Parts: sequence; structure tokens; C-alpha cells
Amino acid sequence: MFLGHFGVALALKRVEPKVSLGTLFVAAQLVDLLWGVFLLTGWERVRIDPGFTRVTPLQFIEYPITHSLVGALAWALVAAAAYYSWPTRDTSRHWQASAIVGAAVFSHFWLDALVHVPDLTIAGEGTPALGLGLWRSVGATVAAELLVLGAGIAVYVVWRSRRHRVRPGRLTGLVVVLVGLYLASLFGPPPPDVTTIAVADIAVLLLLAAFAAWVDRRTARGEL
Repeated sequence: MFLGHFGVALALKRVEPKVSLGTLFVAAQLVDLLWGVFLLTGWERVRIDPGFTRVTPLQFIEYPITHSLVGALAWALVAAAAYYSWPTRDTSRHWQASAIVGAAVFSHFWLDALVHVPDLTIAGEGTPALGLGLWRSVGATVAAELLVLGAGIAVYVVWRSRRHRVRPGRLTGLVVVLVGLYLASLFGPPPPDVTTIAVADIAVLLLLAAFAAWVDRRTARGEL
């Protein structure tokens, strides 16, 4: 899943406004960011196999460090602890904010389980694998992606706060970029090699997080 992860980030922003939307974008996609890094190191493996599913040409061979249930839970705990220990002057509701960051990380596994074929293991090789396989259908996948993203946008718009107002132009720009990237990956040609996948994965996710942080930047007094 791609769009759905950002929908979760948008919704969780309104659950705990003190957490930057950029931080939540990173959290919701942390395991994919790490996956890109581990592809470059060779610790995890993927194969480009056009036609493997209707939606993606990627066959995920080995990625328990990032995408197993135990791995996702471990990264969620690490992210929550890192956020909690990060120096800050605003310590109000800090443990709640840390829990929200951890929840964003852990949500990645469950959303991926909707679309992946059964390749998301519980704890690595030899353990049961999960995956409902929506990627076998383009229509079902796109519907699920848009449903979760749309729900997240709705929560973000309706539960606005005084310090984190909705800026319609910025939010629209972010959504257009997200949907455009998704459609390009869905209908574009397969990636040429694994290195390109990894580098693009890391770069795109970090740039989207920076964009999200700007979209949701706190409103200064007198600023529209």
C-alpha cells in the first residue's frame, strides 16, 4: 500500500496535534524507508517480476527485518522511544505523542497485509505469512488506497486546530503529488533494477515528509 499509509498519518495528526505531520509521514512509512536502506546493503531482497501481480511487478523475496509482524512492532517501539527521548521544550502529553508515533509505524504492517500476497511473515522464514492479496486486482487495490487516504483527509480537514489550520492550497498540492506518484508507479514501466528501487524509495519518502511538514507548519500570529 502507498496512499493509505499517508491517510493514516493525516488522521493521526488530529489525534495528537503536537506531532508534526512530517514526522507522521516518516513514521507511517518508516519500514519502507528502512527497506530501501536494507536493499542497498543486501540485508533484504526483492525481485522485479512483471506480471507477478496485477498491481506491482515486485516479488518480495526476503524482508523480515522491516516487514514481518515482529519487525514492524520492534521498529514501532524504537520510533516511539526515539520520539520520547528527543530533546523538546514542549513536554505536555509527550508520552501520548510518542505512542501515536509508534502506532503510525505499526499501522504500516496491517495496511500492507490488505494488499500484499501472503509474504508478510510473523517473524521471518519458517513462520506463517499474511496477506489478503488485493494486489491481484487493480480495481480493489485502488479502491482500498483511495478509501483510506480519503478517510484520513476527512479527519484532517474536519478536526482542524487553531495552531494547525487547514491550508487548502497546500493540502491539495500534497494530495495531487501523492496521487500522481501512485498513478505513475501503477501504470508506469517496471523499475530497471533494485538499486533504482531503493534510492527512489528513500528519496521520495523523505521529500514527501518534508512537503507534509511544510503543509502543516504551525500558524504564526497574524499568518493566514
